[in-house]
Amino acid sequence: MRVLLFIFALMTVAYTGKLKNRNWKSNKVVPDQKYDYDSKTMTPIRFKTVTNPDPSLSETWLTFYFGQWYWGQLRFSETTWGVELYACTDNKLYDNNNTLTGVPDGPKRIWEVYWDNDHFYLDCNGNNVWTYSFDDAIFPDNDCRGLYTRTLTQFEFNGDREGINPPEAFYTRRIKKWKGNNVVPDKKYDYDNKTMTPIR
Repeated sequence: MRVLLFIFALMTVAYTGKLKNRNWKSNKVVPDQKYDYDSKTMTPIRFKTVTNPDPSLSETWLTFYFGQWYWGQLRFSETTWGVELYACTDNKLYDNNNTLTGVPDGPKRIWEVYWDNDHFYLDCNGNNVWTYSFDDAIFPDNDCRGLYTRTLTQFEFNGDREGINPPEAFYTRRIKKWKGNNVVPDKKYDYDNKTMTPIR
């Protein structure tokens, strides 16, 4: 029995370690509040959801703002894992047309959202669960790819719609602190890319 309890404790610590990362600072989500985006500390956009005991509250909505009147949005439902990317896919979460795959069991999940010039990515607990090619957009390329390749300025976790279960927290990357060292002229220093990039 003690051996089983010890193994369970190790598994719990390992699982918790996946959800907690010392490189990230947790911030409580205020639904419908716009957050200024900082590419240095918010790439990827990382947030935590917890399954709501009320099954009617199953959707997560994340809205992106690109300045002026330009905005985009990611929506997904825990009921079917249907997903929508505004201006790229259809807006139906329950038709099994666009779905997340391989989503880890809950109730707690850490999500990461990021994109490049060709694809939009969604990861959960360290595993990719959706990769969307902008080439597959059902709307004009300028509306889909042209939107998400603009400069992101703000984002928001929506909470003022029926069926939404807002995330509990979002994360900002901790900026590593630099340690000063006295230079000894003509001395060779061993290079460590983890602590010396860039050479400063």
